[in-house]
Amino acid sequence: MPTSAFASPGHTSEPGENNQQPTDIRTVDYRATTELLLERYPYALMSYLSEMDAILTSDDLEKQIFTIFRLSYLDAMNFQFVAKPEAIPEQWQSHFIATGEQTLNSGKTSHQVIGQINLPDSNIRVRVFKRTEDLLSDAPSQSKIVLALSGEKSNEAVQCLVRQSKPPHPVSSPCSDAVKHLQDITDLADDLKEIYPNHSLEITGYSFSGAVAQAAMAISDTIEQAYIFNSHGIHPTWLAGMPEDRLARIHHSFVEGSFLHGQDYNPLSRYSRWKQPPNKVAVAGMKIPSSGLEPHIRHIYQLNHHDGWLDTFYNYITSIWILHSKESVLRAFEANLKLDFPW
Repeated sequence: MPTSAFASPGHTSEPGENNQQPTDIRTVDYRATTELLLERYPYALMSYLSEMDAILTSDDLEKQIFTIFRLSYLDAMNFQFVAKPEAIPEQWQSHFIATGEQTLNSGKTSHQVIGQINLPDSNIRVRVFKRTEDLLSDAPSQSKIVLALSGEKSNEAVQCLVRQSKPPHPVSSPCSDAVKHLQDITDLADDLKEIYPNHSLEITGYSFSGAVAQAAMAISDTIEQAYIFNSHGIHPTWLAGMPEDRLARIHHSFVEGSFLHGQDYNPLSRYSRWKQPPNKVAVAGMKIPSSGLEPHIRHIYQLNHHDGWLDTFYNYITSIWILHSKESVLRAFEANLKLDFPW
């Protein structure tokens, strides 16, 4: 594990960051650099952890080791996982699950650390990470709160963000549910800002959660930065009127060769049932090299997923879905940074 990876890099400007195009024009993607990978890796890690049902669970030693190594990395970067309800705004504590228990087939009980806010009437879940710097230091403050969204599996509301225009009037529909979910995220950010006034607010998400994070940036003045990974694009109307300086603060990273980002569409894909997603992410993306990683990523994916025979066969003959997976995002970051963490 190289010690240089624990350095605290400052923000690195992206190509075109100060010269963003309108939201209906996709800017030119750019290659990953070590500086950008180091800057964004903690967010990729928080995004990955947000997709886990439990951060720690007593019944699986390998998963505990996996998580402990990565939480230790975040701790070295001064990011703390918020696991106690008293660190959450009071009005959200009823939606916060701190710990849980699960009865296993053997009859034993698994104890779990969950630390997750469930948004009302939604499949969107949020884990909160807090970074507090020494306020007495002369260095610029890097204190921040990060909302890590979970929503790998979309519902009708999230599909509306990806495929349909924003409704002009509130009506009972999946699109109006999407508006409500985005308002809940904005309210949560505002409430966190009240109890952590010296912290900036940021948001991160993978795939469908990345789509939600983009839309949240369009309506929230409190959320200052978004870091999204292998993200779906959203219908341009959800970004309408978004100032260019805010659009420039949506930082997209994707694994080269993943199915959403410019490769040829394969008709054998599971997504042939849904048709190719119609909208691209509106900002330039950082391409993370994946050459030579496919066999390892495929192995990791199979350990974490139990697909039907058709999807399993498809994943053997093409890598575009494997390279889209959350495992691929994290592994691509860690491989390119030469971080020797356990899987």
